[in-house]
Amino acid sequence: MPTTKKTFYREPNDTYFREHLSEFVKEHGGDYVVIAGGQLIGFARKDNISSLMKKAREMFPADIPMLSPIPREEELECIL
Repeated sequence: MPTTKKTFYREPNDTYFREHLSEFVKEHGGDYVVIAGGQLIGFARKDNISSLMKKAREMFPADIPMLSPIPREEELECIL
């Protein structure tokens, strides 16, 4: 009987975020991160998000940019 290999879809923006989360928390906790095209676009405070999202859309017009808050280290400790 042949075995079938399962194929999993990996979204590049989510993958990048997951692979770099620990460094984001250490260096940019409390900020927001924007990722598009599987690449880091930048970090911003809440009041500068729109300019970063605009940059992401200009750089990767066919992609939907990922915007995510970055937790602080003490917030992660509470979760654990």
